[in-house]
Amino acid sequence: MSDQYEARTLAILRPLNDDKETWAEYWMHQGQPWRTEPEIDSERQKYLDERRQITPDLTEGIYPFKNIKLTRADVEWLLATHEHGRGPVDWSDEYMWRRKGLDLPGADLRQTNLNNLPLTRIQVGLSQEERMVATPEQCEMAGVHLEGANIHWAHLERASLFGAYLAEANLSRAPLEETFLVGAHLERANLTGARLARCYLTEAHLEEAELFRAHLEGAFLNKVHLEKANLHEAHLEGAALR
Repeated sequence: MSDQYEARTLAILRPLNDDKETWAEYWMHQGQPWRTEPEIDSERQKYLDERRQITPDLTEGIYPFKNIKLTRADVEWLLATHEHGRGPVDWSDEYMWRRKGLDLPGADLRQTNLNNLPLTRIQVGLSQEERMVATPEQCEMAGVHLEGANIHWAHLERASLFGAYLAEANLSRAPLEETFLVGAHLERANLTGARLARCYLTEAHLEEAELFRAHLEGAFLNKVHLEKANLHEAHLEGAALR
């Protein structure tokens, strides 16, 4: 066996250490190029699996990951094992569009690096139907905390981010087509070049947000707060600015 072939064979074996570069290469060979972190240990896997079995309760404000601090490695594992191993929703495959993404209302993802993750159709807040009957306090309890998170290039197409807390988050160049950001807090968020076509931003807070060259074609911006936001060269064709 040549040294080159042996090195290549070893590279695709499951790593036995926490070297991120080795793990990234391993995930690439596993067809999961979006994974970059060493896999969480069995104890953490068991804990997260038990949490996601919890039945949400709007009245009591009970959600599987409410107030649980999640790391990127946690999210990667939850994506890989989503729906008994079916994995994340792929927006490029229209047959997957009816699937739901991860359900993470109330989770704590502050300052977390979620760069380039497949978060299509993720559910991190109450649905539109639930918000119609929920109190303001119940809506607040379900909001995910993503303040200061790095979501650069992450796929968030048709995600449910009602009332999400995204202040100072980096969403530059993120695909957010048809995403629900109604009432979301995006103060001082970086949305440079973000793709927000047909996005629902009604009553969202975008004060001092960076929207340079953002794509907002056909977006719903009714009652949106845009004080001191930078909309230089933003694309607003067909957007509703009532």
